[in-house]
Amino acid sequence: MKTLNGLMKHLRDKGIETHGSVHKRKMKNYGYYHGYKGHRFVGNSSNCLDLTSFDEVIALNEFDMAVKALLYPSVMFIETALKNYTLEAVLEDSHSFVLEDIFSRTLVAYRDYPRKSKDYSAAMKKRLGLRAEINRLIQYNYSKNPVVRHFYDSDKPLPIWALFEVMTLGNFGVFYSCLKGSVRQSISDDLKLPNNYDGPGLLERTIFALKDLRNAIAHNSAVYDVRFKRAKVGNQLGQMLSSEIGVPSIDFSTISDYVVLIVYLLRKMMVSKTECYQVIRNYSNVLEDLHGSLSSSDFHKIVNTGARSKMDSLRSYIAAT
Repeated sequence: MKTLNGLMKHLRDKGIETHGSVHKRKMKNYGYYHGYKGHRFVGNSSNCLDLTSFDEVIALNEFDMAVKALLYPSVMFIETALKNYTLEAVLEDSHSFVLEDIFSRTLVAYRDYPRKSKDYSAAMKKRLGLRAEINRLIQYNYSKNPVVRHFYDSDKPLPIWALFEVMTLGNFGVFYSCLKGSVRQSISDDLKLPNNYDGPGLLERTIFALKDLRNAIAHNSAVYDVRFKRAKVGNQLGQMLSSEIGVPSIDFSTISDYVVLIVYLLRKMMVSKTECYQVIRNYSNVLEDLHGSLSSSDFHKIVNTGARSKMDSLRSYIAAT
């Protein structure tokens, strides 16, 4: 394993210009594997950036950290809001806060399909998996979460709101997908998602798309090139956003597309125009900082050429809503 001095020499041997103690300290702070090796390409290791200076490495790290710092509060807000929208719809449908009642009355998406059909079997399997995952979640949190422990030690049923407090966004996405169609539709309607698209289905895809981003931010993984994307977002979500906002080519291949989705959701949740404009302005400023620090070819490998026009269209959408 190379020493810090050895790593700096290795960078110079790779054609990366370095200068003294400041760059050495930055390397120590970032780490060679996280700060340089993980940031020297876009998407996969075959699509390398043409970095020639450690200042460019610094700029890329600072861009990635700035994007994470900018988006994390909004993602957390959206997660909490979606859980609250869902909680309200579930309680209204089930007329109970008890999990067993909700399972028997509301978490019944399988009933939306003909018995013995593939969709029925898939929905039933997902529901059984959800029940097992909830049991594991409760078991894990019994010794860690005082609210969960209180209800179980008191021989009281754990209320759904307490379960939502310990659910991850991934857990919540599966919970949402197991809700019967009428409840998912009511959540979509509450958010005023367009009726000419499959609003409930798009919301499910949205949850899993945001889950991937949230996990990447929480674990300090790189987000600038959306390598975190695991969920199959599909084409329809991008088509809906393109239609609603007037932005072409939304396919979640760039971080700018996630910014579009996040701001769209914030506005659907009636977050003020001022706050939405602030997210766009901050992201645009971060883009400009990166543009001034990298070669044009490297910048456009990371940031699609349509990023600025997407932000302009997003501003126009906010102004009109």
